[in-house]
Amino acid sequence: MTLNLNNGDFTPHIRWMASTSSWKLSGEDGPQPVTWQHAIFDLAGIQTGWGMFTEGEAPEWVMDASLKKSAPRPEDGREWKRGFKLNVYSESVFGGLREFATTATGAGMGISQLHEAFEKDAPQHPGKVPVVEYSGSTPTKIGKGNTNIPLFKIVEWRDRPSDLPAVATVVRILAQIKDHQAPLGNEHAVGDPNDPIPINL
Repeated sequence: MTLNLNNGDFTPHIRWMASTSSWKLSGEDGPQPVTWQHAIFDLAGIQTGWGMFTEGEAPEWVMDASLKKSAPRPEDGREWKRGFKLNVYSESVFGGLREFATTATGAGMGISQLHEAFEKDAPQHPGKVPVVEYSGSTPTKIGKGNTNIPLFKIVEWRDRPSDLPAVATVVRILAQIKDHQAPLGNEHAVGDPNDPIPINL
């Protein structure tokens, strides 16, 4: 399914810097550069909608009712753009939970491709969350401008960490119906049996 690219409690964020193909984490002393390779992406809880990012201010969102039903574009004279937000998690690199939210075109294209792979594979991994690998970016021309699309790939499926809150969506609900006893805790990690080195999150 193609993604349709209420503010809640504040969650520290991670941001994709398309111009430099790099990442930054929010912090008390301002954004800090970060390098990462693996993290859990809560793709079952992804939300899409209209976003407004203004320098020095908290983002504003008008979220879609669902991934299949877009919200009307706000008509207030400002340049609202399609975007997404979802939770990502890595204790070792991000310090735990982060929100990845943006209206940037390149990031949206990367997440759309990742979400398609997620929807295809999720039914075979009920109750699990995907470990995503970031492996660089692809320069792309969009209209008269240029951007960089982050390259994402699902490399593992694991139990949901206890401090990664679940967001009910159609995909996740269907997965639970198929296996209502699927664990949602963090009792153990499930990796690729052919990979002798566990991914450290």
